[in-house]
Amino acid sequence: MFKTKTPINAKQIVDFERFQFSQQQCDQLYDMICVDDEINLDITLPSTIDFQYTQQQLIESFMICRKVWLDGILDQRFSKIIRSLCTTSIISEEDKVIYKMMRAKFKHLCYAYRGFDARHKRPFLLGNITGLLGMIQDGFKNHKSSIVIPNAILLNALWNEQGLSLLKREVYRFFPCDLDDFKSAIHKRAIFIQKEIHKNQTLSAHQFHILRKQMSMFSALYGTFDVLYPSSYHHQTFQYLATINGLMGDYHDVLIEKKINRTQNYFFDQFSLPKEISQRLNIFIKAFR
Repeated sequence: MFKTKTPINAKQIVDFERFQFSQQQCDQLYDMICVDDEINLDITLPSTIDFQYTQQQLIESFMICRKVWLDGILDQRFSKIIRSLCTTSIISEEDKVIYKMMRAKFKHLCYAYRGFDARHKRPFLLGNITGLLGMIQDGFKNHKSSIVIPNAILLNALWNEQGLSLLKREVYRFFPCDLDDFKSAIHKRAIFIQKEIHKNQTLSAHQFHILRKQMSMFSALYGTFDVLYPSSYHHQTFQYLATINGLMGDYHDVLIEKKINRTQNYFFDQFSLPKEISQRLNIFIKAFR
């Protein structure tokens, strides 16, 4: 892989449909997004993190994320689930799976924006709907109607032809970053993780969640690379990051349960970062240095 010599700007990629992906690639990315991160405590990280990508590859990585997301919001079953949650927090196991997959696609597209868009942040409407999806899911997982119903009513007000049209218009706005910009953004996030875990002997659940979102983004980006540009390097890196993300996700579920049950304050109560997580985070940061 080589660096691109001619930058590709937004005007050159107005025609999104010229980016073609095989059904196998889309299915593989879909599975990667929707299946829980596999925890493999024996996996090691490559000694260095490489950034030998072209701008075209960064654009392709965003485009396949957008395609899988767009295919997802056309699922008519999801709108029925939202309407049902406007009156009850009870949801069937089958609907839980559909809901989980939809939320996973939204989260993944947010991570694609943070990595591959020159703004390196999720768009306003996409980000807020993703946040609503998370609050509702936390609510019905913990049987809290007071959380589920008002947020489902708000989401239902957005989940219509006009709201989805606005959402798709927002998502079609993409400003591709170049390789140097991508590297800079990734390193800033790695430095942030390093500072957070080194300056604090303990941290709150909220601080832990912020760290976890950073790692989720890394896992999502390298999972996408592994689908589009398969190699032992990409696969090993993704497996290592997915293991950290899986460990942090399991631990955060416990913290959310304590928050909802009011046995631990999400913002103020402090705890030590679990060793199995902190050790792997430190190895990851060292690979960047």
